[in-house]
Amino acid sequence: MVTRNSVRETRPHMFPQVSDDNTLIILFLTLALVYGLAWWWNRRAEKWLEENGRVEALPSRLDRLGSVAPQGPATPLKYSEKEFQAMVARALDEVPEEFDKEWNNVAVIVSTGWPTELDKKRMGVREGRLVLGTYSGVDRTKGLQAESSRHVIVVYQPALELLCGSDTDRLEREIRRVVLHELAHHLGMSHPKMREIGL
Repeated sequence: MVTRNSVRETRPHMFPQVSDDNTLIILFLTLALVYGLAWWWNRRAEKWLEENGRVEALPSRLDRLGSVAPQGPATPLKYSEKEFQAMVARALDEVPEEFDKEWNNVAVIVSTGWPTELDKKRMGVREGRLVLGTYSGVDRTKGLQAESSRHVIVVYQPALELLCGSDTDRLEREIRRVVLHELAHHLGMSHPKMREIGL
């Protein structure tokens, strides 16, 4: 006659020479080893990416607290923020109607400051080059990824004023060119193609 206890006793044990307590210890040590290897591999990959310029090192909290304001030549602004925003608004109004649908979810911001050195490094801008505007987001050619991305164009007022001096007409032309250039980034256009069409 087969009883319930006899069935339990005949069930094979995976490691018959290891007790249940030792099995738990071995399981815990195995999980710790796997976790440790994953952590080590992740740190090694992150370091490799930083060393090869694939990703920039994130500043520590201490670095952020000790950093100074965005750098750039100390130039007083010739136009009030409101006047400059009006020029940007006029440039946006001049964008051809066929591009109106492309502006969905794109914020255009006027900055009275300069781009940070970290921003310039992220964009691959050489030292000493003037940055007039930036686009951040996933360009439209990326499909669904672009739909969920935030799209921001920043126009840098001090840089544009420094470039154009007191020539208002030139400033307005340059603002329009910068806005169209950043829109072209949003559409996924390359710099060689932009140069072909004068952006």
